Amino acid sequence: MGQIQAPASEANDDASDLIHNAESELRKLAPDSAGNLSSLIQRVSQASVSEVEMLIAELQALRDYLLNEGQRIQREITDYVRLNQAAMELTKIITESLAKWKAGPNRGSRH
Repeated sequence: MGQIQAPASEANDDASDLIHNAESELRKLAPDSAGNLSSLIQRVSQASVSEVEMLIAELQALRDYLLNEGQRIQREITDYVRLNQAAMELTKIITESLAKWKAGPNRGSRH
């Protein structure tokens, strides 16, 4: 994990150095441009943060939807199991009744 953080830290340092150097060069060329660059960077950062927040909200909504759908499917499976058990019990009752009917009350004994 330390290996992953080191390149990220180096990239952040490199980016900070790049921004600092760019601001220094802009101050030399035009003193007002450095403030404009800072303003631009701040606007870009705010747009990125807003987009990340929107993605988080969408993911949370999707998570809630999936949880609700999972619960609904569990309820439907439970209902299906109950219905299947009832159908099997009725089939058993019908089969037993038909077997008794075929045998008849007096079958096997001759008068």
